[in-house]
Amino acid sequence: MSSPFQTLLIFPRSFQVNRYVCSSCLRVAKRQPSSRRTIITTAAQILKKEDPKPQDFTPKPLSRPIGTLYPPKPGENSGIDPRPWRERRDDLFDYNKHLVRRKELTEQAAKPYFRDWTRTQYHKGKSFISPARIFRADKSLYFPNLVGSTLASPSTSSDTTSVLRDRISIVSVYSGRWAEVQTQSFTDGEKNPPLVALLEQGMRQKEGPLLQKVEINVEPDWMKALIVRTFMSGIRKQRVEEDWGRYFLVRKGLTDELRQAMGMANSKVGYVYLVDWLCRIRWAGSADAEGTEKENLVAGVERLIDGWRREKDDGSRALAPKSIAKDSR
Repeated sequence: MSSPFQTLLIFPRSFQVNRYVCSSCLRVAKRQPSSRRTIITTAAQILKKEDPKPQDFTPKPLSRPIGTLYPPKPGENSGIDPRPWRERRDDLFDYNKHLVRRKELTEQAAKPYFRDWTRTQYHKGKSFISPARIFRADKSLYFPNLVGSTLASPSTSSDTTSVLRDRISIVSVYSGRWAEVQTQSFTDGEKNPPLVALLEQGMRQKEGPLLQKVEINVEPDWMKALIVRTFMSGIRKQRVEEDWGRYFLVRKGLTDELRQAMGMANSKVGYVYLVDWLCRIRWAGSADAEGTEKENLVAGVERLIDGWRREKDDGSRALAPKSIAKDSR
């Protein structure tokens, strides 16, 4: 039996019209001219797909790398379309792109509003269990670029890639105070003292900070983002001035596709990523730290520091013969 309300999407060849009609009035579609293509879809069709119930879900260890396939670039995922008006106009009259957009809107309509909050009742919203070891460098995927304002420059936009590149980073991604507290179960000094000790040592390197902590506060809602901006002075007081440029407030750019690629199955839960100097995700954690996850994070950081030093030594050795050869000439 069909739901009382269904979504009727009419796609002529030149433009798109969206209508919400009652199921008893679907005869409107039959009166459409044959020249129009009429597609009737319902949110119930998507909900019929096999989706395990929250109480039946059990988090499993993360067995494969997560992230995007291509290295991030500054300016990507800013939420702003930089294309000229002509290209955007052509997309407006492109029937195939309307079909893709229709599918995205239908999936959004099928998603229950309180689904993520409901899932937090089971395992505290944990999406996966962090791996015991870091991912191999040649198999790891990339942390996407995000654009937002920082505590150091709230009036201008900054890229996360510029901050993550050439350093080992512990990146916390959250939306809301509850998710922020979850990420602190991995990185807070009282709950993970060995990690804080490594951070202090990594910030005192002669060649510059090697290990850093980055926070990304994602607030898609403009009103919540405005509240965070209002209390930015209080957030600054909770952090040292050196960390102001590593706190991002992001409103746009983190799409559902990026969330899926990064393993962010629940938008109300906090996530922690260990990112190397090439912006590759080498380790990840979700929700509250459990079991040996904190120890695994510390071990991963130590291993990355050793790998970075070996790579630096190998690079200096490879450059040494070249400099000698130039001097001999």
